[in-house]
Amino acid sequence: MTRILDRYIARHIMVSAIFAIVIILIILILGNVFKEILRELAERPVSLVFVLKFIGLVIPFALSLAIPFSFLTAILLTFGKLSADSELVSMRMAGLSMGRICLPVAFISIFFTVICAWINLSLSPWAKSEMEGMKDTLINKAKMDPLLLIKDEEVINEFPGYSIYANKEDGILKDFQMVRSSGPLPEAIALAKNARLRVDMETDELIVEMEDANLMFKGGTGDFMDSSQPVFTSFFPTGISLEKFKSDNSRLQPENLALFDLIEKSQDKELEPTVQATLLTELSMRMAFSVSCITFALIGVPLGITAQRRETTAGFVFSLVIAVVYYVLLTMAQMKREEPELFPHLLVWIPNVLFIGLGIALFIKVSRK
Repeated sequence: MTRILDRYIARHIMVSAIFAIVIILIILILGNVFKEILRELAERPVSLVFVLKFIGLVIPFALSLAIPFSFLTAILLTFGKLSADSELVSMRMAGLSMGRICLPVAFISIFFTVICAWINLSLSPWAKSEMEGMKDTLINKAKMDPLLLIKDEEVINEFPGYSIYANKEDGILKDFQMVRSSGPLPEAIALAKNARLRVDMETDELIVEMEDANLMFKGGTGDFMDSSQPVFTSFFPTGISLEKFKSDNSRLQPENLALFDLIEKSQDKELEPTVQATLLTELSMRMAFSVSCITFALIGVPLGITAQRRETTAGFVFSLVIAVVYYVLLTMAQMKREEPELFPHLLVWIPNVLFIGLGIALFIKVSRK
């Protein structure tokens, strides 16, 4: 008898939760995809592969938000309906306690917590890191196609210390001109009939291969005009380091760090207190956000019973209010992540503690009725 009841409650919660997850996923994915694709289209054409890959990377982030909210909605709808139809009264008259009735909710909350923990601790940071690699940064342009770095018949100053000008024609740079300088005066000038670009992934260098080149280098003494001598060569390769752009692109971003990297870096005593507090707060955020499924289960059951609502719209509105309050409190705590004296890694647990305490109090009150 109790197994039938468990399956009945679990089925209603899972069906409602999955339905809500699908709806929220569609909304979040479409919003992120349109925003990112429009931004990328302003810089360069994007392929279908790019769009599909981006959608795949948005899914983990969207799931981390959708699962807790959908689970809360499902609980409110299910127990609101059970209460409105007097099914809970029948269960209590059969001798079942509220704890026993809510047993399937406990198992489902643990299941969703494990899923959210895996997403928040491992999958979502990886996806965010991959999304950074898809952005229109200099080093990513170079990896996709070095020619994207050069604009046709325009002077390029994106490389510190270099100015480059060329005509792009059939994958080759015609009438190539490059000036290297460390101040107002040049140190080297290169003029070439043709030039080709490639990226050396091992050294993180942009290799410029010049053909029929005329080179001028600054000598040991005097300024450039007095000490330079022209050199003619049929082929001359030179490298421009991309290391600066690589380090800028992969600078310390706690939300993009894998779990073990985040733990390791957060334990580094040589870090500045603000940086260490930020890392610890990010680690606590991921864990606290994962536990939100249990938190919502504790507060959702008594609120669903008390509200006694059968309407789907009312359940969504009620769950939205709870979720917004929870996320606002969590965001307010996270905003203090650069103030180590306030122990921000502990502040992010306050929403869970408050809602769990309120949920337990309401659950005890409902159980005594």
